[in-house]
Amino acid sequence: MAGFEPGRRGGHTRARICHRRGAIGLAERDTLQALLRHIASYGDAPAVIAFTGERSETRSFAALARAVLALAPALARRGVGRGDAVAIIAPNSPAWITAYWAIVAAGGVAVLIDTLLGDDDAVRMLAKAGCRTVFTTAARVPRFAQNADAIALDADLPAAPGDAGPLPEVEPSDVALILFTSGTTGTPKAVPLTHRNILANARAIMAAGLVDHSDRAVIPLPLHHAYSLTVGLTTGLGSGVALILPAGVSGPELVAALVRGEATVLLGVPRLYSALVAGIRTQVAARGGLVARLFPRLLRLSRALQPVAGTAAGRVIFAKLRRAFAPKLRLLVSGGAALDREVEDTLNGLGFAVMTGYGLTETSAMVAFNEPKAVRAGSAGRAVPGVELRIVRPDESGNGEIEARGASLFKGYLDDAEATQRAFTADGWFRTGDLGRIDAAGFLHIVARQSETIVLADGKKLFPEEFETVYGGHRLIKEIALLAVNGALVGLVVPDLEAVRAAGAVRMKELIRDALVETARTLPSHARLSGFAIARERLPRTQLGKIRRHLVPALYARALEERAAAGPTALSPEDEALLKVPAAASAWEWLKRRFAGRTLDLDMSPQLDLAIESLGWVDLTLALERDLGVTLREQEIARIVTLRDLLNEIVAAAAAGPRPSPPAESRPEAVLAPLGPVERVLRGLVASIAWAVMRFAFRLRVEGRENLPRQGPFLVCPNHASYLDPFAVGAALPRRLLRDTYWAGWTGILYTSRLRRRFSRVTQVVPVDVDHTAGSSIVLGGAVLGRGQVLVWFPEGARSPDGTLQRFLPGVGLVVRQHPVPIVPVNITGNFEAWPLGRPFPPKLHPITVTFLPPLDPTPLAGLEPQGIADAIRQAIAVARGTTA
Repeated sequence: MAGFEPGRRGGHTRARICHRRGAIGLAERDTLQALLRHIASYGDAPAVIAFTGERSETRSFAALARAVLALAPALARRGVGRGDAVAIIAPNSPAWITAYWAIVAAGGVAVLIDTLLGDDDAVRMLAKAGCRTVFTTAARVPRFAQNADAIALDADLPAAPGDAGPLPEVEPSDVALILFTSGTTGTPKAVPLTHRNILANARAIMAAGLVDHSDRAVIPLPLHHAYSLTVGLTTGLGSGVALILPAGVSGPELVAALVRGEATVLLGVPRLYSALVAGIRTQVAARGGLVARLFPRLLRLSRALQPVAGTAAGRVIFAKLRRAFAPKLRLLVSGGAALDREVEDTLNGLGFAVMTGYGLTETSAMVAFNEPKAVRAGSAGRAVPGVELRIVRPDESGNGEIEARGASLFKGYLDDAEATQRAFTADGWFRTGDLGRIDAAGFLHIVARQSETIVLADGKKLFPEEFETVYGGHRLIKEIALLAVNGALVGLVVPDLEAVRAAGAVRMKELIRDALVETARTLPSHARLSGFAIARERLPRTQLGKIRRHLVPALYARALEERAAAGPTALSPEDEALLKVPAAASAWEWLKRRFAGRTLDLDMSPQLDLAIESLGWVDLTLALERDLGVTLREQEIARIVTLRDLLNEIVAAAAAGPRPSPPAESRPEAVLAPLGPVERVLRGLVASIAWAVMRFAFRLRVEGRENLPRQGPFLVCPNHASYLDPFAVGAALPRRLLRDTYWAGWTGILYTSRLRRRFSRVTQVVPVDVDHTAGSSIVLGGAVLGRGQVLVWFPEGARSPDGTLQRFLPGVGLVVRQHPVPIVPVNITGNFEAWPLGRPFPPKLHPITVTFLPPLDPTPLAGLEPQGIADAIRQAIAVARGTTA
């Protein structure tokens, strides 16, 4: 390859480099070798800045060129010539970049393989592409050496003297790369891309003037993807941009690269930007006070000014915030999937320019993108120069399959004529497999992958990504994948365990179920789930963040089944140390005896794997205290999501020694003590106010009062959809019963301050914590009934998120088994319309009706399990509501 000499920067101007179409002198007859010669001319300017922990390595364009000039002839001497395939299977590094350009210089074909693939899969790809040489890590050299000439990238690279002779020149039509599709829907296919394909894309992006030689771009994405390779490595270096390789993809590593590398550009995927926005919002919320209140208002102001001021308003308003984590960052490039509109608008509002685009491996990366001079938020932009797009078979909304043709598109899959024939139309257009529409101004809007579209039993079609974004926005849900099972929409949920711990891990299934139902209120009926399963591990994704959907059905089926007893996983050194602690060792042996026949694993979930729910925890903790002398508090139990957590809590409790007595105000004798004269007056005042408000503001109707027993003990069990429910029931009860009526009230509201505890005392509220163990609640509730009084218990445990009757928790069943008293089911209607979950104060003045149903005889229920008793109560209310139980 003649004329390839590194030199000084000398005389390059911003306009010459990237502001004019073809400004770097590349023509249609040029190849990546010509671009390499241009890259060498940037001289001593930094080309690659790589971080490793606290250390960094900077390599100039001249140094990169010298390294390539030494390695390319060495490859030629090892038998690599024009058209020969050479693989790279390694993480991003300066050596990776050197190897890639050396393959280009030697006239070879770079075969780029995901470093996360197992050895067997990688070997199959090597064979598919016909590779006889492979660059990899020293650790993997022995494995690949059996099939190819393996060279370690993390060791000294081979070098040849400068007079090794000329390197072969290639033609634009020669294959330059073989990439593999992401495999989101099946086996990856090999995609050959020519020099012409890649440079057609690069020229179009360079001509947009997005970057110049003053920029520094962070690339956290693996370079074996078409997106990062074309938009980052090829276009970036071709424009004189310094490429920053972070030490890893964690938040701190990425921020360190942005700050220490003085980055101006970030090349990312939507999941990265969603996490970035979430992190900013969390930090703002943690500041609290004026900052937390002002942030959303300032963001709305910045977004309102954007049509006039662009991103300048956000840069000024949020200057301090931007300096805190990325002082020079100005441009965010997003690809690989559709960017959520709210995330895009937030980033623009914060003062960042956001460039979104669309493309596939088969299109050499981009077929459409938003240029700075022509941006439409929420779209993928217009077709890049040299590419045509069309929509075929559009529906009533204009959405149909996207087809493309142009210079950047490949000609067919490697050695797969059948797949190639399916991929192209008879007139030569490439079927992308994606659904979208093109608006009147020519902007492309992506809807979903056609192959990922979910078709339900009633024929309705659903594009999962947009709804996964909505469901996944709930604080308890880390990830979710939607799929159809027997024509019904279901979800595979990965919970956010820290959020679940905070909410009360004992009721994990119920919490997730309520989160899904609550979220579904904002969605159309066909997007509401009919079932879900909880996954213990992250969803399988490509390195660009796309869900590998062909794997999800099997994962869903497995999650529904009981965890296979295939033996425990290997213990980490920390686990081994834990099991050597006497308290943990004793408890572990005790658990093995208690769950004989099960192979226990420290990663097992007591809730999901051993079916221990609220009442099960009562039994388990009592047995722990009896057999091992260990007492666990309810707040400690709420933190337990694995058996490892349980052992750690037992160790901590054993080390703490005997527990102090509970606060006097929480003891049964204090909670149930007779009210004093002043307290009785206050109780009467509260009852009178509640009666007046419910009667006149909410036009309360009371039906079935004749079904109430004349006196206690009996149990009142209403449905629960509103904060107004206890006031409605209190106003509906006869005055003769009110003074002997106690209320099961959630500690998360009524016992959180001294004033609220005093209110609870006056209104005779029994503390119930539905998110923790039911033990103390059962004891107090039983004490009320044991004294011949009336107990009002809301068996759903929490307000219904959508107004429908939810599952009744088994705590009420345990109360009935211990105290078989008459049970009065109560149907409240109009409560959800008046004050639903999520509506701020004040409530809507909507009529409410309280209906006392005929009491249930506890005798026939005595033989049922607690859940069966709860189900029987629920059934009575369901019948009254005209629904099925």
